[in-house]
Amino acid sequence: MKNIPVRIGWELYIPIFCIVFFPVFSEIKNNNWEIVFVPLAIIGIILFLTLTIRYRMDSDSLYIKNSIFGTTKIRISEIYKIEKTSNMISSPAPAISGRVEIYYKSDSIVISPKDFTDFEQKLLAVNPDITVKK
Repeated sequence: MKNIPVRIGWELYIPIFCIVFFPVFSEIKNNNWEIVFVPLAIIGIILFLTLTIRYRMDSDSLYIKNSIFGTTKIRISEIYKIEKTSNMISSPAPAISGRVEIYYKSDSIVISPKDFTDFEQKLLAVNPDITVKK
């Protein structure tokens, strides 16, 4: 089983941090620190959910572990197209840039592998009939 590194887009977290912490900033300035525990818990949950996304591949399947939400198993022989995308749909892709949409059977999923070229070569080694759009 080969691990495929996940691209973590830290630019994704900056707006989340601002949205969560901006309302409590004035309370922090007034030394009201207990108000910070809920935003810290929210940020902790978000970090946990995004940092536990994993991609793995064996000789015939791609496994996408979506944190606590389960694992999607895709047979590589059923993949017919992969393409870079800027689709912002909710997905196991913790990055804004470097997203890849995988089309298989009658479905698709968006992920964010760290190295698209390496990911592409690993898939094509198993299924050379995959169409690649960059």
